[in-house]
Amino acid sequence: MSNYKLVTINPKFIAETVARTGSEELMDKATRSYVGLYDENTNWYIPLRANLGKKKPIGTFFETPFSTTNHHFIKPGLDFQKAIYVPLESIIEIDNTLPQEQNILINDNYEKIQAEFEKYVLNVEKYPKDSRDYLWSTVPLFPEGIEKIKRHIKITLEQGQEIILEEQENTQEIIHKPTQQRSEKYSSSSMHITDEMKQRAKNTSILDYVKYYGIPVRKTSGSEYELVDRKNVKFDIRKNLFKDYNPSSNVGGDIIDFAKYIDGVNFPQAIQKIVMVDGSGAFDFSSVQSQPFVMPQIFEEGRRLNEAIVYLVNERKLESSTVKKVAESGLIKQTKNKEVAFIWADGSEDVGMTLQGTKPLDYRSDIKETGLGDFIKEYTWKVGIGTRGLEQPLETGKTETKALAEEAAQKFIKEQRPYKKQIWRNSTTGHGFNFRSGPTNSEVQGKMIFTEAAIDALSYFELKRHQFDKDTRVQYQSLEGLKDNILHKSMERYEKRYGRMPEEIILAVDNDEAGEIFVKKVMSDKRIKEYQEKGGKVKRDKPSIGKDWNEQLQYVKSESRGYKQNKEVQRSTQL
Repeated sequence: MSNYKLVTINPKFIAETVARTGSEELMDKATRSYVGLYDENTNWYIPLRANLGKKKPIGTFFETPFSTTNHHFIKPGLDFQKAIYVPLESIIEIDNTLPQEQNILINDNYEKIQAEFEKYVLNVEKYPKDSRDYLWSTVPLFPEGIEKIKRHIKITLEQGQEIILEEQENTQEIIHKPTQQRSEKYSSSSMHITDEMKQRAKNTSILDYVKYYGIPVRKTSGSEYELVDRKNVKFDIRKNLFKDYNPSSNVGGDIIDFAKYIDGVNFPQAIQKIVMVDGSGAFDFSSVQSQPFVMPQIFEEGRRLNEAIVYLVNERKLESSTVKKVAESGLIKQTKNKEVAFIWADGSEDVGMTLQGTKPLDYRSDIKETGLGDFIKEYTWKVGIGTRGLEQPLETGKTETKALAEEAAQKFIKEQRPYKKQIWRNSTTGHGFNFRSGPTNSEVQGKMIFTEAAIDALSYFELKRHQFDKDTRVQYQSLEGLKDNILHKSMERYEKRYGRMPEEIILAVDNDEAGEIFVKKVMSDKRIKEYQEKGGKVKRDKPSIGKDWNEQLQYVKSESRGYKQNKEVQRSTQL
């Protein structure tokens, strides 16, 4: 079948059918929702059931294999038994916005559903007229619809496709399997992949791919999206590349790699799925030229830091003297939107920036009843940031009750960051926020400390500074998450600057599962092993209180007022 749509049937047609067949009770059961899947070619309406039940005979339904968070759907599927033949003029409303899960199901099972339904229609005529299977089916009520199915099969035969007869439980079943004129869109994985198809696939946007296949995503920055169900998987719409940032994974690549990884298919299958996408082959790589980082003109005049200091000192419990010293080095600024900007330095050059909000994000939800009155109760919820954010929500969903919608919206809000956090566009790969304390000459011993975020690096500095000798150069580096490429690139730049590697590397990432996985990944890296073989030390340091170093700093500050004065904080000259 093709061109499936949600439809509403004219009640007059139902009344006329009931009068003609005398099957009032049966028709009432078959069409009580008046909504289902519609095929313009055969005019058969197949209801989508939330629960097919346990007693339906095999062959009378097509069970949907998708997973759903809607608790109303227990065993969803297409109920062939209750299919009815509806002429086009009796359809009073057609809705093209088929839910994502069903849309994916039907696209992926196009030919199978067609074959299964046609098999069922033809076999209904073979059932004994007094059998339960025959009496409970609505299909016999529409002989004109059955004839249309037969004509369709006849045309199929005339076009060179085959009909296979199979014996099953003493019943001869008729199945049609296309052998010629097979739709390119639904061809098998053994189909020959041409160079033209490969190139077309490579020039397809990942964003178009996820939209076409209904993969839920949300925008996390100007050009970055993440998968809703797998938040570690992110892709950049400018570069058209993806990466799984799970520390235990090292997967990333282009659109073909994305399709293989997300959908679990091989290379030929990935190519076929990609070329099916609307707009495939239209991605313009000429616009993806690597653009240098340009410092935006978004900062307060006169190095004003009022809101930034209030946030970092009052909320994050950093020393005001630390914040001011780092700001004097040009590494902390305040935007006109009152955000803290942590500047990424490479010597005297600024190569990137991370923005940190100082005011809690204003998450708002909106819930509307979108069902069909008493027939189908359904509520749509969405969450955005502020009123305008609801126009382009971060997340949407559907539930069967208003209470469940409210619960889902609040659960989503609780999982979000309370404050804005964003890496500015075109920030240079392999860099992150960094600073140094201690002497600048290359002869002294050196340490490199890696944390997950800028505030963690500053927190670690305040908590641990007294443990380092005054003649030791200590380099603090944010990994901007858990990006191991920043760690390795930072080590390369350190060696280039000083002509030697640091004597010790301290992995001060968060005290959680992701942090542990990251440390194991780093320790197993060939470059780290070579560093250790040459005498370098690698230490894992994790907070004893809370998940990260800022949580520990906040705890310590709440317990004690006595703090030593800060060492001098310097702008890094090697990163």
